[in-house]
Amino acid sequence: MIISWPEYDKGLLIYINQLGDSQWDMFWAFSTSIVAWIPLYLAFLFIALKSFTRQKALAVITTILFALAFTLLFTEIIKEIVQRPRPVNDPLVSEELRLVIKGYGYSFFSGHASNSMAITTLFICFMRKKQKWVYIICLWPLVFGVSRLYFAVHYPLDVLVGWIAGFVIAIAIYRYLGFPLLNYAAYRETVADRKQ
Repeated sequence: MIISWPEYDKGLLIYINQLGDSQWDMFWAFSTSIVAWIPLYLAFLFIALKSFTRQKALAVITTILFALAFTLLFTEIIKEIVQRPRPVNDPLVSEELRLVIKGYGYSFFSGHASNSMAITTLFICFMRKKQKWVYIICLWPLVFGVSRLYFAVHYPLDVLVGWIAGFVIAIAIYRYLGFPLLNYAAYRETVADRKQ
């Protein structure tokens, strides 16, 4: 798909990328790695299991896994339709960049941004009444997204649209799947209590 991308998108990326320094490369490489965030995923799982009954926790985990799968699929479909080259792979842009890592696939929109925002938003929706500190996890998608700009594997618009897409997907899934599942789990528990 031919899209005329705004020039400021390229200029802002170059500016952010040029702020990079080899002393910070290892930190941002760690931040952009999905594997590095596994402890956070495990913490989400642990907190859900501790904060809810077994059936409600299952509803929360099922919803988050569904949202993750849906967001991954939706992001890849959009990338294949739009086919925006990654800045590190675009010869017109890469000459002005500080290249550290190689990017693969297409750029629009960022899967790291959309997935992290979807999971974060859903987790906040489920936990906001139980854990007041939960809003601090908003830092995760922010750091994840900035890491993609630091290494110039995405443009700023890719990351911004990824965040927006992840947020919208999460709210829709919470409203039409997560909240009803949570209510159904609560209903099942009251029925089980009556039988005892």
